[in-house]
Amino acid sequence: MEINPNNYFRMPLIMGPQWEGKPPNFLYQQTEIISLQYLTDSEAISAMLPNCYKVGKEPQVTVLFGYNNGLDFMAGGGYILAAFQVSARFDGDKDHVEGDYILVMFENQAWPMICGREDLGIPKLFADVSPIKVYQDGSLRCEASYWGHLLFSLELSPPKRQNRIVKFAANKRVNSRPWLGYKYIPSLDGPPDAEYPTISYNDTNINELWFAKSGTVQFGNATSKEIGQLIILMDALKTLPVKQVKQALHFQGSAVLRYDLSRRLV
Repeated sequence: MEINPNNYFRMPLIMGPQWEGKPPNFLYQQTEIISLQYLTDSEAISAMLPNCYKVGKEPQVTVLFGYNNGLDFMAGGGYILAAFQVSARFDGDKDHVEGDYILVMFENQAWPMICGREDLGIPKLFADVSPIKVYQDGSLRCEASYWGHLLFSLELSPPKRQNRIVKFAANKRVNSRPWLGYKYIPSLDGPPDAEYPTISYNDTNINELWFAKSGTVQFGNATSKEIGQLIILMDALKTLPVKQVKQALHFQGSAVLRYDLSRRLV
């Protein structure tokens, strides 16, 4: 088998090149987001960032649950994710950009998890993610769990639908903040096979938008005997205290994952 460096391969190599030359973009025909943004301690964020990043303009944390469907590479199906992001800034020799650095992204399907880790440098792990729960009073709740044990949940008070002007402004803000990552692939011996900061873009189109007056993040109380090494990660996330809730929202729309713009930062 000839492995042409100008083509894109992904393991298992027997699949052959996934594409030749410039990477394609991926359409998410349906996407739904439940999100809470809050301010925390700047020092808590700084402790979690690789040295090439610094805390963004505000020490902001975003907790989100995303429900994606209508993906060609998943035969029209989709996957669910739950993530923690923090505001971060990169100032390198050429690139100067602020966005949301992804601390961890849990997903319920292997294919997008492997692609995101290997291609984009997004730190993805498996978890069971619940559907959106809608209670009689209109409040919303989402949960991420592992081996039957709650990791964390997000709950919003009954959200209120927004008009097109607010939707336009929210859409503009969402698309102005790229994902920031750090691609780290360890070696069997010696230095890592890959180690560098990355940037990824999504073109999001918000069709329906709701704002909630309040929201809460709750963590489970599982022990290392119940969730293994994940306890280290959950303990780290718990060091990001909620100082002030900035925004709680729910939106439905579509998105395009811009693989053609994804690259390393320099």
